[in-house]
Amino acid sequence: MTRPLGTACHAVSELWDGVVDDFLSGRETRQSLKPWADSYSGTGEGAVDRDALPEPFLGPLNSPRGVFLALNPGRSCPCFHARDGLFAQEIRTQYGSYSEWAASWPYFREPWVPENRPNRHHKRRLRFLRDWTGDRELPHSAMVSFELYPWHSAKFNGRRAFAEAKELIHELVWKPIAELGVPVFAFGADWFHVLEKIRGLKVVEKLGAGGMPYDSSVEIRSVMVLRDNSGLIVIAEKHTGDAGPPSREETNRLRDAVDRFCN
Repeated sequence: MTRPLGTACHAVSELWDGVVDDFLSGRETRQSLKPWADSYSGTGEGAVDRDALPEPFLGPLNSPRGVFLALNPGRSCPCFHARDGLFAQEIRTQYGSYSEWAASWPYFREPWVPENRPNRHHKRRLRFLRDWTGDRELPHSAMVSFELYPWHSAKFNGRRAFAEAKELIHELVWKPIAELGVPVFAFGADWFHVLEKIRGLKVVEKLGAGGMPYDSSVEIRSVMVLRDNSGLIVIAEKHTGDAGPPSREETNRLRDAVDRFCN
């Protein structure tokens, strides 16, 4: 049974429904979000695409089994992300709002898949969540992804954006995530610098390289486990050469280690 949205999730849905409506209508970014929008700027492939649909979160915000953190939505595809692109048309004519569109997981369905195949970033995280939960039939609707910076750019330095927008990120990213009350996962070295700066999060254990040894077969794997005041657990993982989730076997070993050392 689908549960109603909590207070923070309802607020962030309403906000972004309005912000995306502004974007589709050609209006400028709201003043309240300017510190966040302006907190990162890059050149070349790092430049922000202000003409691409912002994507603050994906997935339904009412009954997930896990939450994933991402730095930003990545490279834009104008035929999908422009104001007259396919995603904009879907929001206007089929879904009626950004949050309803985001809940449909557009990167796992038409029209994206026939043109681009399923998004590798999200596909790997769904596989990880299935391994973590032990449910091989877990649907994509069971996961939610939140962006540290909701605007597209082909490359991104997450640390630069975080410092200037930490209060907005706390309100519009962390509060709805905390309200969901399910495990949170972040992959890649950048998160080891970012997560400790989020208000209320504290490191409770470090596993693998640089921390408590566990039976990982990858010597260079590092894991940081954090909690907030409500007991919500956040797991960050990194290893050289890849910013994606570990294999099924390594996921099982990591889950067992978190259960053993952190509960």
